Amino acid sequence: MTDASANTPSSTPSMKGSLIADMVGDIRKLVDDQTLSRAELERRLTRDDLALLDSQIAVSGWYDVRFYARCAELLRDALGDGDDGYLVQRGFDRGRALIEAGLYQQMEYAKRPQVGQAMSREERFRAYGSDLRLFVTLSKSLLNFTEWSIVVDPEHADRYRVVVAGADAYPDALAWATEGFVDAMAASHGMRSLWRHARIDDRIEFRMTRSL
Repeated sequence: MTDASANTPSSTPSMKGSLIADMVGDIRKLVDDQTLSRAELERRLTRDDLALLDSQIAVSGWYDVRFYARCAELLRDALGDGDDGYLVQRGFDRGRALIEAGLYQQMEYAKRPQVGQAMSREERFRAYGSDLRLFVTLSKSLLNFTEWSIVVDPEHADRYRVVVAGADAYPDALAWATEGFVDAMAASHGMRSLWRHARIDDRIEFRMTRSL
């Protein structure tokens, strides 16, 4: 596992602590509330994981993505009855909170529903594409592996695909959360369940299910 205090990651597939801190806080709360026992943590997590749970998570530090996966699956099973829909909703809630907090101030479509209503379909499509590119730029800065790109769906000229290449180490739990996160970008326009993801060889594709 990489040193959480380091500014640069090792060759281990890693993510920034900003993606992990809230989740670790939720696990600690479940333990404090006695919803999760220490014995259950020891059964589900590694010794290194437990040490991280007992330490301060550095939002700018780098952490093994497998730590994220194990913690996310633990929360899914404890709070979501094992349903991956819990991870989608968690990603959606995270996305909405960040957008509303102004992290994505440059987004044309996600933050301005009244502007979207005044746009033509073609203008909405272009504005949403710009928002997706901002999302991809941020995603690249939070992971030390994978290559991200935005492409027009070859089967539907009015839809996009987000393609994550080199995704062998990309946890399934993170893929579900990412689906929810990107779904939040169209939520202000009343569009939910706009995205679905699929693994294809060594990549993950997030595909729009319908046009804007």
